[in-house]
Amino acid sequence: MRLLLVEDDEILLQTLNDALLHQGYVVNIARDGEEGWDYANSFTYDLMLLDVSLPKLDGINLCRRLRQAQINSPILLLTANDTSEAKVTGLDAGADDYVVKPCTIPELLARIRALLRRQSDSSAPILTWGPLRLNPSACEVRWDEEILNLSPKEYNLLELFLRHPRQVFTKGAILEHLWSFDDPPGEETVRAHIKGLRRKLKAVGADGAIETVYGVGYCLKAVAPDPSEPTPETPKAKAMQGGMEKLWEQFREPILARLEKIAGAIAAAQGGNLSDALRWEAVQEAHKLVGSLGMFGFPTGSDLARELELGLGQPVTVAEGDHLRQILRELQALLPAPTPQPAPSPAHSFSRGLSPSLSVEHPPHILIIDSDQAQGAALATEAQHWPLELAYCGDWKKAMGALSRIAQVKQWRDHGLDQPLPDVVIVELAFPQGPTAGLKLLKQLCHLPKPPLLLVLTVQNNFGDRVAVARLGVQGFFLKPIAPAELFTSIFHHLQQQRPPEARVLAVDDDPVLLTAMANFLAPWPIELQTLEDPRQFWATLQRTAPDLLILDVEMPHINGLELCQVVRNDPNWAHLPIVFLSANCDREMLQRIYQIGADDYISKPVSEPELVTRLFNRLERSRLLRDLAEKDPLTGVANRYRAEQDFQRFFALAQQEQQTICLIILKVRDLETINHDYGHDLGDRILKRFGQLLQKTCSREDIISRWSGGEFIIGMYGLKRKEGEKVIRDMIQLLAQEIFLLEGQLALAIRMEGSLAVYPEDGKALTQLYQNGVRVLKKKG
Repeated sequence: MRLLLVEDDEILLQTLNDALLHQGYVVNIARDGEEGWDYANSFTYDLMLLDVSLPKLDGINLCRRLRQAQINSPILLLTANDTSEAKVTGLDAGADDYVVKPCTIPELLARIRALLRRQSDSSAPILTWGPLRLNPSACEVRWDEEILNLSPKEYNLLELFLRHPRQVFTKGAILEHLWSFDDPPGEETVRAHIKGLRRKLKAVGADGAIETVYGVGYCLKAVAPDPSEPTPETPKAKAMQGGMEKLWEQFREPILARLEKIAGAIAAAQGGNLSDALRWEAVQEAHKLVGSLGMFGFPTGSDLARELELGLGQPVTVAEGDHLRQILRELQALLPAPTPQPAPSPAHSFSRGLSPSLSVEHPPHILIIDSDQAQGAALATEAQHWPLELAYCGDWKKAMGALSRIAQVKQWRDHGLDQPLPDVVIVELAFPQGPTAGLKLLKQLCHLPKPPLLLVLTVQNNFGDRVAVARLGVQGFFLKPIAPAELFTSIFHHLQQQRPPEARVLAVDDDPVLLTAMANFLAPWPIELQTLEDPRQFWATLQRTAPDLLILDVEMPHINGLELCQVVRNDPNWAHLPIVFLSANCDREMLQRIYQIGADDYISKPVSEPELVTRLFNRLERSRLLRDLAEKDPLTGVANRYRAEQDFQRFFALAQQEQQTICLIILKVRDLETINHDYGHDLGDRILKRFGQLLQKTCSREDIISRWSGGEFIIGMYGLKRKEGEKVIRDMIQLLAQEIFLLEGQLALAIRMEGSLAVYPEDGKALTQLYQNGVRVLKKKG
């Protein structure tokens, strides 16, 4: 853990520094408030200790400045003033705790441990992972009753992972937390310490505790339940068995579609014209059936599907095709006929455009052109866990032939590739036709009217190839061998970058012609543009539209753009809004003023369409990445509590002006703690992640969707009345209840939700009041 100690008393400074270093903390020292401010702005600290009486900038004002800058690390104030007024002043300035000098070292260390516990995912004084126990007060680690002898850095690494068991740490983040900036090592040092820690954990039986997330970093692996313990036949388990029939009916058609693809491949084999691509697709479908049929209660079906997978995994003769046909018939005979369905009930219509059902987004289609079947098989296995469609072509000549005709038919209908042009094409540079065969494929692909995302996965590693593919517009160059999960992670990252962000932009300019031109420029793009000619209406428009980016003209009547920028930056709710200036005045003094008051970018008039679009999207993308890191719940993807509180304050201000109501909805996953206990936190995380996705798809963009804590989600809907809010709760609970989660042992778990409602201003005018009223309603229902 990295701490910042700001103290001007040299004797006390050295005493505290020695004590903290002895406990294994990384300590940075500052001797006045301004120096402490510089350190806090340059590095991330797990905790800061500030003396109140500091030169240049005292501890109270330093604390206030840190909180205004949204630096939220825990702050512990040290002072000799023990009056109640002094403590109130310090805590109101944003401090988390207040220690009066003289204070014993053990008490101070205990206060530090307590504050660090509040920031971590575990508030227990002893950090645990199964039988592994870390005692921060004694700096001791045990596995059962055996003491582990760890080096200081190994101990710090383990503590970091145990305090944040669900967080993935990059090597850079680990360096920032556990090493001083005075002499930082390289990332290879992190790998060496991780390796040493893993070796010592493995020696006592804690193998696999530290998990590698490929392409990202390291994290603590979730503790799995003991497989030796039998699963009790509880009423809950019987109820889940009953849900399998409903689940089978839900997925029956996709499974039958897989059988049809296998049947098509077998028919082609019997006719002597089975292509590699069609055979490979059938192998993938059979492989998916091996896993899924057993989960639906058809273990014999899984065995038959495995025979089909093995039989289709190699060239098939006509006689072998007849044998596979017989296996397929046996498998089809095992599957039950469809259950007659009752007449459909009227569809639910959520208020304000909420959809009663979720539209499934089209998964990206990925084509691999590579003769390496072992690599293809590994990717096909991993692809089952990703929302994508994978196709394979192992013949270079057939791929070239399909490419030569694609400009006319715009379909990959030759050689078994019967689908639209893929979203992603992965090409091996080295084929039997020569080391440049892959480059010829890439040239064909990059000259298509709408080229797909092009990636290279190859054994060839030379600078000339890298330059050649870069000139062709290839966006990824990967060397074999590569973990399939790492490759798919990179693919989705590239696809996400290709999609321009949907955004709301507010443009303020007194020139209606320019605003009209800007609207025409941005019309083809996923941007909702709100224009404003009169800057006197700016504040009300800003609160109403809640833009993702603000465009300001410099020179306007009544209120100029510089003044509007300053107004925005003075308000903490809008302090991080990206601001881009448009102006014909581009002299050095004006540019300096613009950036001094907090602008993010500047575009000179007259602006061209390409420049405007490019600059806006670049700024939106950077802003969104930073905002997501700070304001999104990493598990569910919805807003975190901090972001939701800011949005609710905006709702309240707007509702007061417009005399509107706000519905605060609490949705809670019932029995989440029991689910985590009985089935593991992995299932609990899957449930929360899925519900976060459903809420984002069913609610409108204007609604506030956030995860408050545990399994509790808070939704804010502006302008809804009580009856409308109650209907939304009923519809959402019914929608979420349709989700069924598969478990091992042929079990399906249906999740129960509960919800409550509080309405502004009837039930309260502050967020705390509304939330408390909603919680009271939940308790009454319970």
